[in-house]
Amino acid sequence: MCDLQLMYRECGAETRDDYLRGIANENGLPLACVRKIAERLGEREDFGALVLICETRRGVVR
Repeated sequence: MCDLQLMYRECGAETRDDYLRGIANENGLPLACVRKIAERLGEREDFGALVLICETRRGVVR
């Protein structure tokens, strides 16, 4: 199992998609928006830049 999968599981998600869904829910953002940002940043930024960007956009994007 890769390191990223272990990190997703540590966050309570079984897959990257579950993780992204959780980030979207926590920040009140559409899942499609979070997926788009995540794809541009790449998997290695799922626990860094993605979280920061989503927190910054919390409740702004509808």
